Amino acid sequence: MRTIRFLFQLFFIELILYHAVLFSLGASYKNCETYCPFGAVETMALFVKTAKFPCAVNEFNYSILAGVLILTIFFKRVFCSWVCPLGAVNELLTSLRGRFAEYKPLSANILKPLYSIKYILLIVIVVVTYQNYDLVFRPYCPYFTAFGLHGHTTETLSYFILANALLMTFFIKLGFCRTLCPFGAFLNLFNIRTVFKIYRDEKTCVNCKLCDDACPNEIKISETVKIDKRGCTMCLNCISACGKNNSLKIGF
Repeated sequence: MRTIRFLFQLFFIELILYHAVLFSLGASYKNCETYCPFGAVETMALFVKTAKFPCAVNEFNYSILAGVLILTIFFKRVFCSWVCPLGAVNELLTSLRGRFAEYKPLSANILKPLYSIKYILLIVIVVVTYQNYDLVFRPYCPYFTAFGLHGHTTETLSYFILANALLMTFFIKLGFCRTLCPFGAFLNLFNIRTVFKIYRDEKTCVNCKLCDDACPNEIKISETVKIDKRGCTMCLNCISACGKNNSLKIGF
């Protein structure tokens, strides 16, 4: 399962970079922004007000956002672990970091304020974009900096922000995704009462906790029957790691 998910991630990274190269050469109108669903989130209030697409955002961004929301309602934040290129980079960094030393568990008193940052960023970005009628976040967006091949608004500060955003991963598993990503915060609004979830069979589970170790979002899967936490991205690492009688399964 991990191999299949890796191939999905690789495909979307290659797709984004392919169009970014063509765009930089003037051979295509598509670039990494074209495939960004967060652009639709940023400008949604403006679109409702004016019925016009501001800046580089168009109907394609809104179509992608609609598709991502449908996926989220059915399969939780599967977009984050199977599609998002920046999520794939964060996962790679988390894996590499884990090879050198185990992550030290942080207390809830530290994690809760950190988890709140992405919601604050979401609100600030939406409000400031509405006030300025422009994608003011673009020069500071780690996704645009990483996959835009030095786009027209990218500057030195952009790379500094990207480096520091990725640096979070050296202290917290999937650091950027869990603490800073405003799109993840937006998707969390739709990530509780989803159609499909992962369930743990208490009768067959031997409490080996392999699922807990495999979860990049550090969800205590072995302590619950229904995994309905907002942090779950349906990466299915826990199911792949399950060591006894297929005790973890996807169900309604």
